[in-house]
Amino acid sequence: MDSKYYLCEADNVDEGVNKVTPYDLPEDALAAASNSTAKVHFISTVNPLAVDEEEEE
Repeated sequence: MDSKYYLCEADNVDEGVNKVTPYDLPEDALAAASNSTAKVHFISTVNPLAVDEEEEE
């Protein structure tokens, strides 16, 4: 199973994440985060915008 790394970006903390970009390599995600102009950004191994079907039951 291949891991994905997600660069999560937001304009501010109150609005929450509004953009998620997937990367295959952690180095690519880290480089993108370093160049991010978003006020809030972090790298995650879970896509926060993905709908978890198990939790909707």
